[in-house]
Amino acid sequence: MKLQEKEISAYEAEHQNIAERLMREMPPFKEAERFLELVQAHFSLAARRVQHPKVIVLGSSFPEELIHAFGITPYWVLGGSLQTGAWAGELAPRDADPVSRSILGLMLGIEESVRDTLILLPIVSDSTRKLAYLLRRAGLKVHALDIPPRKTKAAVTKYQQQMELCAEVLSRHTGKRLTRRAFRDAAGLVAQAHDEIRRFLRLNQEHPACMTAPWRMLILFSYYCAGDIQIWTEMLARLNDHLEVDRTYQPRPAGGKVLLMGSPIYFPNYKIPFLLQDVGLNVAAHLDYTAQKAEAAMTLEQSIGAALSSLARRFYLFDCSGSYAINVALQRAAKEILEKQEIDGVVYCVLKGQIEYDFELERVEELCARENIPVFRLETDYSQQDVEQLRIRMEAFSEMLRQRQYQKGVAV
Repeated sequence: MKLQEKEISAYEAEHQNIAERLMREMPPFKEAERFLELVQAHFSLAARRVQHPKVIVLGSSFPEELIHAFGITPYWVLGGSLQTGAWAGELAPRDADPVSRSILGLMLGIEESVRDTLILLPIVSDSTRKLAYLLRRAGLKVHALDIPPRKTKAAVTKYQQQMELCAEVLSRHTGKRLTRRAFRDAAGLVAQAHDEIRRFLRLNQEHPACMTAPWRMLILFSYYCAGDIQIWTEMLARLNDHLEVDRTYQPRPAGGKVLLMGSPIYFPNYKIPFLLQDVGLNVAAHLDYTAQKAEAAMTLEQSIGAALSSLARRFYLFDCSGSYAINVALQRAAKEILEKQEIDGVVYCVLKGQIEYDFELERVEELCARENIPVFRLETDYSQQDVEQLRIRMEAFSEMLRQRQYQKGVAV
């Protein structure tokens, strides 16, 4: 697809505007700037057009250890851009959610450079199923992974079989054979990264004013922008070392502490965390797929005896993406956060079209009701048209949390 100059300019401006805001609240650690540069480089359209990745993963619901076992770093395309969503135009179904629309637009924008690429696509919703069809129709090589929506014993077996099929597809695509040693080494590589992510999350919980919520989210997101996972892990380890000893804190909101959850929030669409910050709410925790995957992943010690079947089973059972009719893993993760942290309220974000997250909302509300924690549901998309309306509603929610704190005799 031939992009017009104004389309390219709008795409570049979208990312630059977010980067400039992040620069204004950059944590006082030199590694922070490197993480931002890593994300910016990943989103450079010029770089994307000259890159020829061997394997692309659409969405984050895939065990990357399997790809690393073939000596390849997966190239992640997660969505998040309003502008690439516009590139999809009328090709995207009318009911497509913003994430799928954004992914489709980007893939069509760089399709000439990914003609020989294997595209792995976990089917987590009706939108992703349609996405697989549209990309195949465009002549791209797509292998879909159908995720069973109910976690039964038979579903676990089916998922393990699909992982074995993915291994065969990767073997044919790369011309390499999957060996036990290569798989164990890959599992260890990813486990080391997850160990540092868990350490990063723990340090942020212990010292919540060390950086703002958007920065915490950006650093976690940068995992999907790394061309070399070992180098990325070393970068995060150095940042963690500084967080262990440095007590130079960023100013943080004085308002209520909230848990942000629901639809995935991907760079550059940080509209919601920025708005929460602007109205004085403190995003004390963000229950997203990246953080939860790290929390539930194998440790470095567990990876020593890793096998594909055990990895597939663990990954599937702990997966908290929006793929499931009853999302037990999501409920378990939310319950753990509410018990371990002093959360005043839950902000539940639903992207238009992602009805699977609305299905889960009732169970989240029941969980929060038992803990006497209010839930604020908001529905949005990637545009800026609803910003002021959302701001008014968020300010009202923030004030309500303040009143609840005063009633408890705690000044916020």
